[in-house]
Amino acid sequence: MKKITLIALLTSSMITISSAEMFGGMMSDMMDIPKEMITSGTDAMRDMKDAAKDSADAVKDAATDVKDSAKDVTKDAKDATTDVSTDANKSTKAEAKK
Repeated sequence: MKKITLIALLTSSMITISSAEMFGGMMSDMMDIPKEMITSGTDAMRDMKDAAKDSADAVKDAATDVKDSAKDVTKDAKDATTDVSTDANKSTKAEAKK
């Protein structure tokens, strides 16, 4: 009888210990899930912020390029107008001398 009682106690204690470890591990895993969700959410928000900043910088650079191109075109047009008017003045003066 003592042997059976001793075996039953050992068996029940082993089952209890293994159940506690399994439950403890499960609880630990369940606590890790919210931490991972917060971390991944924070990373996603940081990535979105960086992408928005990069997009804004790209738009700013494109606007600057368009502005510079417009200045170049305006300058070229003014130079061409000046050259035409200078050529016209020279030819008018040359005709007047004849």
